[in-house]
Amino acid sequence: MINKNFITSYGLFSTVVVTVVGIGIFAYPSELAAIVGNDGWIVTLLAGFIAYVLAYLIYKVVKINNFNKFLNLMENNFGKIFGGILSIIFVAYTTFSMSIGMRSFVEVIKMYLLEKTPTEFLIVVTIITGSYLIRGEIDNLVKFNEIAFGIMFLPIILILLLTLNHLDFTNIFPIFNNAPINYLKGMNAAVFTFTGFELMYLFLPFVKNKAGIKKCILKSIGFVTAFYTIIVIFCIAIFSKAQTETLLWPTITMVKSISIPGAFIERWEGIVMAMWIIFYFTTFINYYYFSADIVKDVFRLKDVKLSMLIIVPFIYAIAMYPQNIAELYEMGRTGTHAFAVYVLIVLPLLLLLINKVRGNQERGGEQNET
Repeated sequence: MINKNFITSYGLFSTVVVTVVGIGIFAYPSELAAIVGNDGWIVTLLAGFIAYVLAYLIYKVVKINNFNKFLNLMENNFGKIFGGILSIIFVAYTTFSMSIGMRSFVEVIKMYLLEKTPTEFLIVVTIITGSYLIRGEIDNLVKFNEIAFGIMFLPIILILLLTLNHLDFTNIFPIFNNAPINYLKGMNAAVFTFTGFELMYLFLPFVKNKAGIKKCILKSIGFVTAFYTIIVIFCIAIFSKAQTETLLWPTITMVKSISIPGAFIERWEGIVMAMWIIFYFTTFINYYYFSADIVKDVFRLKDVKLSMLIIVPFIYAIAMYPQNIAELYEMGRTGTHAFAVYVLIVLPLLLLLINKVRGNQERGGEQNET
């Protein structure tokens, strides 16, 4: 890599956005409607604020540690052995998340396009495709994210405009009509849909303009929050709360409901599947690269091409483990939430605490010397 600091502000913005906004957006309105009904968009706004706070904590951790790479950061704070163990736990989280996402991705592909194609074959093809994409190192990955951002959001903005004549905003009322415990449950579900920004551990050390990172994080999390909020409002306005919570993937159903007399597009399934594929692959390859990069550093391998082969069997085994969609979502909720608490909350707070204690000790030592 010629220049260590090669990621532009747009590169960081697009990378955070496309990593956070994965295929979870397609089921997200249904999950929230089942918990808080019409208030899903309110919960989303609050969850976006919490996501920004957590993302800011990660930024502070990386900044305090002089924008070192993730493994160096962990070893400097926890020691070589314990830091390596905690890094592998991080890899377990990213591997589990992308594997569950892969199985969900494959199930939808089978439902709408390739009904008779074996699940095993689709998973293997997906892994091979992802492996090819991440062979080009992190600079090419960021360029892919920049291109993918436009491919993802320009079509979906057009699609949302085409649904305007189906909207009935009276469906989102009444609001603030839930028990406090329901809002807490909704927040719990919503915050974990924002996962993906933890990959800033990987990208922040390579950002050109370090002074602009804070503003870029605010913009990216703000964009994701606005996008999620609009999707939730549109789904409820079109289907109502009762129907939204019964749909497995209401965002897909919303796109399929578009009907334009005389239009050259008669069936929207192809558009839906194109969106589904790009929304999944952006999240998958970023998680995949980060996992492979950590494994490479922990085991002192020469190339990420070797470390990604170590991860492949684990991706396949986890993706194939659930027997059906219900078990898949239950496994995803329990496993991802448990890992995410460690990655998003415990780890950054622990790192901040260690750095604060170390800073106090250094200042105390300097005073004693004087």
